[in-house]
Amino acid sequence: GTIDIKGGTIDATGGDMGAGIGGGYDNYKDYNTVGANIIAKDSSGYYARFTLDKGYKDGIKVDMNVLAGSGLVGIITEVGSNYSVVRSVIDDNNYVSAIVTKTNDDCIVCGNLEMLSIGYIEIRDLSINSEAKNNYKVYTSPLSEKYLPNILIGYISNIQSENDGLTKNGYLTPVVDFEHLSTVLIVTDLKKDYLADDEEDSAPIH
Repeated sequence: GTIDIKGGTIDATGGDMGAGIGGGYDNYKDYNTVGANIIAKDSSGYYARFTLDKGYKDGIKVDMNVLAGSGLVGIITEVGSNYSVVRSVIDDNNYVSAIVTKTNDDCIVCGNLEMLSIGYIEIRDLSINSEAKNNYKVYTSPLSEKYLPNILIGYISNIQSENDGLTKNGYLTPVVDFEHLSTVLIVTDLKKDYLADDEEDSAPIH
């Protein structure tokens, strides 16, 4: 399936990725994407790690970012000729460098499958002086090594100061519904290539 991000149209069967989310692609409309179907997942009940029907024959590479609707799903960790494996942001071993809208505070978003049963994953390492509040949006950070910038991860739900008095931690509600995924978008621009394009100040033409 082809995806025309600028027009907001999706040609990927069985997908309702943009349903109910207005202007979901605004932050990354310049990224090139490929639609993919989920063909297998782990046994946790959530889409923490799962397999897609696109592989290196389709141009998929390790570390490509994966989206659904208006938000970040995760990252490609393994690629075969006709499949690829995604580790999502809710997985216990996943960490994403992030930034809070309005305050520009750096933080880390950490997967937590146990906590997801009540709808949350974790935010860590916010500055003790952060004025971040509930419902502030949290995006991927430009400082991230592997994640492209400005992709929505979710919304702050609760922030509290740590006992050490140095940082604040809290909860984040992911924007993606990790119980009900069937199709996703793979961003075919890698972060390292994105940085190189940025330096040349030229957008790739496709």
